[in-house]
Amino acid sequence: MDGELKELIKQNLELSKETNELLRKMRSTQRWGRIFRAFYWLIIIGLSLGVFYYLQGPLEQLIGTYQGLVSGVDKVQKTASSLPDSQTINSLLQKFQQ
Repeated sequence: MDGELKELIKQNLELSKETNELLRKMRSTQRWGRIFRAFYWLIIIGLSLGVFYYLQGPLEQLIGTYQGLVSGVDKVQKTASSLPDSQTINSLLQKFQQ
């Protein structure tokens, strides 16, 4: 019985060592996963900021052009609203014809 108990303890020790090794590998893999995930997000954020910085000038020009277009359309609408309507023009033409 004493030999059998030693054998069981030896097997238990081997299994414990194997389990410990697997847990260490899992922890290491998890650590590397976190590092790569942080690196991944840093790259995405950095590229986004870089693209924004690179496109900032053309975007500002595009916005300025759009604002100029909108103000031009507003001016045209104000001018169109200040023009006389067709009834006024017809009455003026009738006065000139008489």
